[in-house]
Amino acid sequence: MSVIKINRKNTNVEVVSKLMDSVCSKYDCSVEYNPENGTVDFHGDEIYKSFIAEETMNLFAKKK
Repeated sequence: MSVIKINRKNTNVEVVSKLMDSVCSKYDCSVEYNPENGTVDFHGDEIYKSFIAEETMNLFAKKK
């Protein structure tokens, strides 16, 4: 019997980066997921980072 190698990847960061990139378009910025090191690279004006992060997190907030 041979061994089957299973590659596990956490794609949550990639999904969040796509949502974040959608929010970024409102501020004329962008983010890009870097699969080599598992990071999200921000491109744009630094003052918008906190607004973008907050709006992205609000997408996950429970609505009442």
